[in-house]
Amino acid sequence: MNRSTLPVLRPPSRRLAALACAAACAWVPAARADDAEQKATLVFNLLLFIDWPTDVLPPQAPSLALCIDRASPLRPAVQALDGRIVRHWRLDVRDLASAGSWSACHAVLLDSPSNAPERPPVGTLLIADGDAAPSVQAAVVLHRTGERVVFDIDLATVRQSRLQVSSKLLRVAHRVSE
Repeated sequence: MNRSTLPVLRPPSRRLAALACAAACAWVPAARADDAEQKATLVFNLLLFIDWPTDVLPPQAPSLALCIDRASPLRPAVQALDGRIVRHWRLDVRDLASAGSWSACHAVLLDSPSNAPERPPVGTLLIADGDAAPSVQAAVVLHRTGERVVFDIDLATVRQSRLQVSSKLLRVAHRVSE
């Protein structure tokens, strides 16, 4: 084969690499990592594929706030994500109670129906741990299916919050509802 006809191989884009990670994280067997770590990793990867309105999270904002209840069993695994980069924002993991209000949170991870709002706030991605809080109405619901942690997306709730979900994320979701 002539050298000039060889295909040029380029490294995968960041988005493609993140998508591959999101898909891999959605299907990680339980034996390879504990439940909290799997869910925390999946939450981080989900954040890579969500677009917030610029009046809620401007591109020049220094951080993206992820709020979680201080008593949550997922808290230690989520706290380990603090400071990591989500696109061009630094991830700021905050206590849900000390955030002052839901408007101070760009994303909220709930694992208790007692903390859930009646209606998700505009501009806030509400992620529920469906194993701990199956009745919470959220844009994204994490749950275990056999040995895997998967996620469902409720597009009506996403739209109500004025968020945009990448079509790439929709393709790897376990279930997408309107």
